Amino acid sequence: MMNSVDEVWGTAMARVPLLSERELDVFQLLGKGASNRTIATQLAITERTAKAHVAQILAKLGVESRLQAGIAGFAWQIVTRAGI
Repeated sequence: MMNSVDEVWGTAMARVPLLSERELDVFQLLGKGASNRTIATQLAITERTAKAHVAQILAKLGVESRLQAGIAGFAWQIVTRAGI
């Protein structure tokens, strides 16, 4: 039986394919703990655009915070590297 925390993470991970290519770029940087400023610099976008992408990621994944999105991004990178 899954508890609500497992359901949230399972849902978030299942929704990663809904992210656009650019949102995936931002998502991966969130998984590395990058700030909006760092994301903006690395992707050659404005900080405001980075913030908008982060907001879209939170909405699409159904998570409540940047930290949750970052943890999901970190886990996603591990899963995709491992080919799981």
